[in-house]
Amino acid sequence: MGWFSKLLLPGRLRTGPTALLPARPDPKTLLAVAQLADPEARTDGDDILAGGARIEPPVELTGDVLAKLGVPDEDRLWACRIAAEGPLPVDFFDKSLAEGIAYRLGGWSLCQGEPLDPAEDGGDPLVYLPAVPEPEEILPILAESLRHADAVDTERWPEGELIEGVVHVPVRRGRVADVYAGADVLVTVEEGHRMPPAAQVRWPYLTEIAIARVSPAARTEETGGEDAELAGAAAGDAADGRTEEVTSADEAQGALLARAAVALALADGLRGIAADSRGFQLAEAGDVLPGRYA
Repeated sequence: MGWFSKLLLPGRLRTGPTALLPARPDPKTLLAVAQLADPEARTDGDDILAGGARIEPPVELTGDVLAKLGVPDEDRLWACRIAAEGPLPVDFFDKSLAEGIAYRLGGWSLCQGEPLDPAEDGGDPLVYLPAVPEPEEILPILAESLRHADAVDTERWPEGELIEGVVHVPVRRGRVADVYAGADVLVTVEEGHRMPPAAQVRWPYLTEIAIARVSPAARTEETGGEDAELAGAAAGDAADGRTEEVTSADEAQGALLARAAVALALADGLRGIAADSRGFQLAEAGDVLPGRYA
């Protein structure tokens, strides 16, 4: 790399999206990780093409460059920049691709000058579905997968109905179609989502899909927007808008694994695709944990 490239490198990586990794990734491993997000990801010379984005080969970064990037306490990392091929990938897939690669390889992601440790937020497992399931399809699966609710809190869920230990709240407004709640897990079914790469491969004849989000029952959505407000209202989120904190890392990890298991059960029973919050497919519950491929 010439001196001119070295001068430009921090700026190019800072705008990102970029995955910053603790070790140089093996090309086959990097391709396997990319194929979790886009099963049709392939090599193109030294690059990898995935979901309308190009994963550039890793570049070694040392302390001085890392300091310019705002990454503290690191002497050496390997950077894989993600570049959009043509128009911006759907739903900022290039950004989630960088975060997902970093999450699975134990690194950081960098976008618009902000370094992020994705392991700090495992996110909510998702299930891609070709259509919104009917209650009679999804309720038996959830009754076997969730810790049961004892009763309906009518103040929180005035329209809720307890069926085999699962509270069903029909919403049918905006994007949110149905909400299902057990004792500690909430499943929100949303319709009208654009097709992520994994869904495009499975259902090439569809133009949009439904998504089931598996989240903690106590969480309040803070992102705003009509859909979040509808889901929050249906789920009886706390009025102060705060998320109940988990005091133990082991408890947090266990809760994340439990939600991933619910997502896998739904995907199996409804012929969907289980994925993590960044759209990377899950084959087993442990795949949702950080550093899985490190």
